[in-house]
Amino acid sequence: MNFTPTDKLITDALRYMRVPPTVHDDELIQTVRDAFTRLENFVTPRCVWGRFHIVHFDGGIEIEGAYLYSNNIARLTQRSDECYLLAATLGQEVDRQISIAQQKNMLDGMALDACASVRIDAFIDQFIIENVKLSLHEGEKLTQRFSPGYGDLSMNAIEDIITILNAQKRIGLSVTRSLMMSPIKSVTAIIGINKTTT
Repeated sequence: MNFTPTDKLITDALRYMRVPPTVHDDELIQTVRDAFTRLENFVTPRCVWGRFHIVHFDGGIEIEGAYLYSNNIARLTQRSDECYLLAATLGQEVDRQISIAQQKNMLDGMALDACASVRIDAFIDQFIIENVKLSLHEGEKLTQRFSPGYGDLSMNAIEDIITILNAQKRIGLSVTRSLMMSPIKSVTAIIGINKTTT
């Protein structure tokens, strides 16, 4: 998939770098553009996903034997009997290249790290459009995607999603004891499936 960063994605990368909008000069913007270009030399975007039944309980949901305690996710899926789980990664080489860049030049390293964060979000959003939405049955629509660590959904849910999707074997995605994903530039998410009313 060819990837060209939009102005919005460049702005998002600068936000990840904590650069105030007042100092978005041409030189800094070019640094981010160059980082996006360099990133494409070693990204290997991959995603696994599946459709699963939801069991609702007070204060959370259960998926494939995993209990996710979260009022936020309970509200998001309150009209959903099923959901999609997704796990996506840019690959291990991205982490290595970010580390190398940070040792050589801090600004270039920050830019590459920020661009990779934007890139994985853009990848999973596009994957949803090109694959998940097209798999919906007639009369169904998706909720917004929701990831562990947002709201009151514990980071522990990352391990549940990875396990349910067998993501470690399928795309090399794992989680450490401190709940960091490896590769780091990865995303897990839940999307509810709602029935549209007629």
